[in-house]
Amino acid sequence: MVEEKILIVDDDDVELKRDSDVLKAVGYDVIGCKSGAEALEYLNDNPVELVLLDVNMPGMNGYDVCLNIRKQFPLDDLPIIFLTNQENEASVTQGFQSGASDFVCKNSAPDILLARIAVHLRLTRSLRNLREISLTDDLTGAYNRRHAICSLRELFARSKRYGTNFSIVYFDLNGLKKVNDQHGHLAGDLLLRSVVNACNKLLRESDMLFRMGGDEFLVICPDTDLKGAFVCAERMQEAVKSLTIVDQTVCFAYGTASSTEDYKDMDEMLRSADSSMYECKRKMRAERC
Repeated sequence: MVEEKILIVDDDDVELKRDSDVLKAVGYDVIGCKSGAEALEYLNDNPVELVLLDVNMPGMNGYDVCLNIRKQFPLDDLPIIFLTNQENEASVTQGFQSGASDFVCKNSAPDILLARIAVHLRLTRSLRNLREISLTDDLTGAYNRRHAICSLRELFARSKRYGTNFSIVYFDLNGLKKVNDQHGHLAGDLLLRSVVNACNKLLRESDMLFRMGGDEFLVICPDTDLKGAFVCAERMQEAVKSLTIVDQTVCFAYGTASSTEDYKDMDEMLRSADSSMYECKRKMRAERC
């Protein structure tokens, strides 16, 4: 049974029902919208795997809808196939310039439409898998440093341009070297994976956890102020304190930073969180954490 959800956008009731029936017959979960505005509103809160989009619609035409969708969803994340009776050079060029993945003539046989859909869904799944592999730390399953820097750069630029806020938590595990030295790297690896699993259970869906290298981690918290970042860090701290790897309990030092502090660039924000973390580590050593 096919599980992908497909959004069809068409102002013609007859064509909308016809295409919906074709897709439902082979097991796709189909959502229909009769205008571009309705489709954009639906996509704000509901994930879909592919969009079938009519070109000629009153109000907002397909090209404008496609441009608006691409502001939120990159080409390799959400395929958009135009359904059209216009396949002249100008229409096709405008469609691809607006972010379309493909064109299918409305008069085509249903099998052609289904084949095009299947190809784009397979391609999107493959790209997502490759991206996941390239952005993930093999040992812990957390995102890796490369993805952290790219995500920070994007969020920082968005914050400067649109005034959106985000905060970060930078933390460093205490005792990993001791575990490695006394019990071997398998025990140390278990510690790292256990910490990541414990933290991920507490984080929001929008939060992102990265392994920056060794025993250092970063959490990015979108739409969060400095107080919220502190609450996030304390909750993670409490979660990892319940972990015991061999005879070693777990704790970490952390530092926070928020885009509301008006840092001049991303590096300055990272340095601020890193400096705060090392100050925390010094205090914990003094208290013999």
